Amino acid sequence: MYERRIADRLTLVTTVDRWFHLDEPTFVDAGQTYWVDRATSELCVDGDGRVSRHAGAVCR
Repeated sequence: MYERRIADRLTLVTTVDRWFHLDEPTFVDAGQTYWVDRATSELCVDGDGRVSRHAGAVCR
């Protein structure tokens, strides 16, 4: 699992750490926590206790 991060402002995420590329760009709101779940190849976004998952792939 990648390190969890907190968005400091509304952010459009397409790539995480240059290696994880999302299938579709995803907005992460200010204060939300996000991380990559390597086991499922998904970006996880925790907003108000509800985690949404967004498909992607690790590319090297």
